[in-house]
Amino acid sequence: MNESNDRFGYDSLAFFGRVNASISHELKNVMAIISETSGLLSDLSDMASSGSPISPDMLKDCTQSIVEEIQRGFLVIRQMNRFSHSIDNPVTPVDVKEVVDLAINLSKYLSFAGTVELVSHDEAPAMVVTCPYLLQAIVYQTLFYTFKNAGGGANITIGVSDDGPQKGCRIVFSGFSISGFDAYPDALVKRLAASIGVTIQSETTADRMELVIPPTIEDAS
Repeated sequence: MNESNDRFGYDSLAFFGRVNASISHELKNVMAIISETSGLLSDLSDMASSGSPISPDMLKDCTQSIVEEIQRGFLVIRQMNRFSHSIDNPVTPVDVKEVVDLAINLSKYLSFAGTVELVSHDEAPAMVVTCPYLLQAIVYQTLFYTFKNAGGGANITIGVSDDGPQKGCRIVFSGFSISGFDAYPDALVKRLAASIGVTIQSETTADRMELVIPPTIEDAS
């Protein structure tokens, strides 16, 4: 598989499937809670119909729970839509911070996810011309591996630095876990990175990893 074809090949489809599976699992959890709460409301309604006293607070709590889960469901769907549209333009100008933000949000739906903080010392966009879908895949796979390796207690900080129009941007992962550097990046991430010209650098003494993103890549037909 050459670098151009890999932008839409098996590696990228595997990422798409993994993300969709985690999103569907999250939506299933939302629906399960709504179903259970609506069942409780039905039971309370039957009790009221039979003349049993019903606490208004119980009804209020059930209603609030359903409202909160609906709001959570809408948030999941918004992230899913953002993710779906990231494939619209194979190569396009993007703000790296927005790409990273979406990858972080998607990683939160993993059952073993830890915590991630996105930090930036510059509010200006960090613009490059790249494939947002595959850049997102690399960030997501890195978080996936870290959480799986370190467990739910992982605490990762991601910084985005704009090195200027001639050098591009850097995404810096801190708290990666020194034990992970021997196994990561794996072959999948290396292929994804090579396909869009991203260089992966690690510094084990500082416990961090950097993704160096070129300012532009050629569009593949």
